[in-house]
Amino acid sequence: MKNSKRIILISILTLMILPLFLIPRTAVAQEWIYDGVDTERIPNFSVYPTEWYVGNITHIGYPAYFPDENYTIFEIVKGNISDTYLGMPPLPNGTVVYGNIWMVNATSGEKELGPNVIPEMPLCWYNASFGYASFFTSIIPIDDSGKVSAQILQNVSNWVGGVHLEDYPFQNNATYPNIYSIRYWNSTDYFMVNFTDDGIFKKLEHTLLTLQMPNVTLMSQPAQLPPDFSFTTETESLTVNSTDFKLNITITDADNNNDGEIDTDYLYRIQNGTEWSDWATIPDLLDWDLGDVEEGSYDITVEVKNMYGVAQEEITIEFTLPEEPGDGDGIIPSYPIALISIIVLFSISIIIHKYRKKLRL
Repeated sequence: MKNSKRIILISILTLMILPLFLIPRTAVAQEWIYDGVDTERIPNFSVYPTEWYVGNITHIGYPAYFPDENYTIFEIVKGNISDTYLGMPPLPNGTVVYGNIWMVNATSGEKELGPNVIPEMPLCWYNASFGYASFFTSIIPIDDSGKVSAQILQNVSNWVGGVHLEDYPFQNNATYPNIYSIRYWNSTDYFMVNFTDDGIFKKLEHTLLTLQMPNVTLMSQPAQLPPDFSFTTETESLTVNSTDFKLNITITDADNNNDGEIDTDYLYRIQNGTEWSDWATIPDLLDWDLGDVEEGSYDITVEVKNMYGVAQEEITIEFTLPEEPGDGDGIIPSYPIALISIIVLFSISIIIHKYRKKLRL
């Protein structure tokens, strides 16, 4: 009877658990969004959320869409892993970069989304084994070395030729990995696009009057450079001899993501000897205590990073711990212990003698 109950119980548990393995599961994709100085680069690409890439645009065939006084902004919004892209058939998981393509009037500053663009549009999709897809080819992937490989460039060329240029009779096309360029041409027309070595669009130029894609030349891109900072001690000396010291840190703020606003978002950490502190917000005056460190001299390293995680370090402060008495030329003169003991005993004997003499009186 007990065995029968046990078999029934196991059977019921099995029936409850089995459907969990049969239900199709979709992995929750990690999303890469702006997160201050902890923002991460979107995988497989060299762009970060919130970056703005500004370009000059022209198009003879569509002057109403792309008037001469306008320029464009490619705004990177976020990235994630997805198996869909602009309604294409089911795809394997790939990295998708989302963004806005703005048209800006240089005179009025008025900004609106470009033709056929929706807010936070998936700009491009990439899977290293499957290929590349892009709305405008404004960004292309990079490989593990951080550069555009010949295979990536070929994948991009295949997409451009098969989608954007499928209605145009180009007899020739080529990729130029050494200059990160793609070109299609025939006897009367051409289409070419150039990139930086880390996959950022530089220039697109064509002679196709019916292609709605404008000619674009990149005018500026985010400055992913180390922060420009300096610091001084409270005494303005580059050498300290106390474990407790104060630092005035000066940072030259910059528009790191090219969005027209000065960024003031930085973190710092400090190293004494071999150990780093945790990253923290930079105070107006940094009051730091090295704690218990061994006797000797150390270079104190202060490191500052910006929103891209790009860090700059300076090793300019030398800390010298004063030697303990008896170790040589410290802050207190060192004398033989025996001599000090004799002086102390002699002083005590005089005091006792005077005290006894006073009692007798």
